[in-house]
Parts: sequence; structure tokens; C-alpha cells
Amino acid sequence: MPNLDQYFDEIDAARIRRVRELSEIKTRFSSDSFPDIVGVNSKATVVLTYANWEGFYNDCVRAYVRFLRERGGKIRDTDWTLLLGAFHADFESLRARSHSYDARRQFVADLQVRLECGFDSFDDTIVEARSNLDFDRLSQNFSVLNIDLSSMQRFRIRLDKEVVGWRHTV
Repeated sequence: MPNLDQYFDEIDAARIRRVRELSEIKTRFSSDSFPDIVGVNSKATVVLTYANWEGFYNDCVRAYVRFLRERGGKIRDTDWTLLLGAFHADFESLRARSHSYDARRQFVADLQVRLECGFDSFDDTIVEARSNLDFDRLSQNFSVLNIDLSSMQRFRIRLDKEVVGWRHTV
């Protein structure tokens, strides 16, 4: 059984590193010694803040998936929705081959192997941030990971309108 504290420590270290980065961004871009006539400082702050948010999210997801891998076992025994990460390549193959008869037949032929697979077959990218980590994407990822999103509800508008919305305007 993996040491759970190791993963919490890893996430805490990533959080502290990210807070320091945000503090440094604030220090560098809020200086009155360099007037922000064309808004470059503001734009840079928005982009760097968004990158910080997305990076921290990915740090947490990767730590969680490593925990699941180290813990072992079959994906389906942990949570069926996590099988989405095991089937990701198969779904992409179906789409790439226009859902042809052969592609569907191959999908079904591979089904038994996928249902029995462990977390070594889990594709992390299915739940990682991919350049638009708004609340809807966060909800999708949390549903796959079977994580309760209720604690994030109060940040929904700030996340969508400020962090992601401002980044889109830049």
C-alpha cells in the first residue's frame, strides 16, 4: 500500500511553489517603476496566473494517478468511470477510422483486455488540463476521477470569468 502522506506532501510542495510563483508575478508586474502603458504587464499577469492554475491542477492529477498506479489493482475495481482513461486510445482509434465495421470489431475484441487492465494502462491526459481548464472541463475531469466538486462551486464564476475568461481576452 502506498504511503498516502507522501502524495499529500508532494501536492503541498507544489502548492507552496505555485504560491511563491504567484507572489513573484505580483511583485514583478505591480511595480510602479515600469509604467504599463499598453497593458503588457496586465496581459502577462493574466497568462502567467492561468498557467499557474493549470500547472497546479496537473501536478495534483499526476500525483493522484501515480498513487492509483502504486496502489495497484484493476481500474474497474476502483471506479468504472476511470475506464475512460484506459479506453481513450481505443476511442481515438474508432474515431480516426470513421467508426468503420473493422474498427468497431477491433474495439469489441479488445474490450475484455481493457476491462481487466490496471492503472498502468490509464492515460493521464484524459483528466489533465488541456489549455481550457474552465469549470465545465473541471467538472468533466472530476466526474471521471469520481471526486466531489461541491467544494469548488463557490469558485465557479471566478474561475470561468476571471482566470479563464481573462486569459481568452489576452
